[in-house]
Amino acid sequence: MGQLEQRLRALPGLHQDCLHHVLSTSRRRNPTKVSGSRRRDHLNLSALDARNDLIPVLTSWSGLVAERLGVAAPYRSVPHLTDFLTLHLAWLTTQSAAADFADEIEGLHTELLRAIDPDAGDHGPPVTPCVVDACTGTIDASPKNAGKPGTKSISCSAGHSWETREWLTLRHLMDRRRKDAA
Repeated sequence: MGQLEQRLRALPGLHQDCLHHVLSTSRRRNPTKVSGSRRRDHLNLSALDARNDLIPVLTSWSGLVAERLGVAAPYRSVPHLTDFLTLHLAWLTTQSAAADFADEIEGLHTELLRAIDPDAGDHGPPVTPCVVDACTGTIDASPKNAGKPGTKSISCSAGHSWETREWLTLRHLMDRRRKDAA
């Protein structure tokens, strides 16, 4: 139970750290800037996925605890949900679903760590089919200057583009397209 409690208590901090890695700079082994080199920003889809996966899982387990123990469910925020689950951890670990709970918490913890690990290696940004109906282009998650200074956008090879404020919506459209394809 000790390691499970540690993993559970670590989730709010990892969730917050992931937020800082949503827009990540590509990692370089030698941080010295070379004349003519440029900084490359990438939308870190793993960080978005890890953050998005957390609340539904914690909410589901908190709902189970609240229902079975007849207590009020916590507010849907990572700190509130993890505090609630930690408070009821002794009870949870005695239930038949305890192994499933432990596996899911371990999985979330690992997913968050991988999303923010600075030594994960230099992988290019993911490429995915465009979300616009009938478009055959592909989207890569490398933000580019959008014309206005300081403004970035992500675009598909056919010319569709999404500014920073639209990236979360774009992510949801990409997820929906992936689910429809499956």
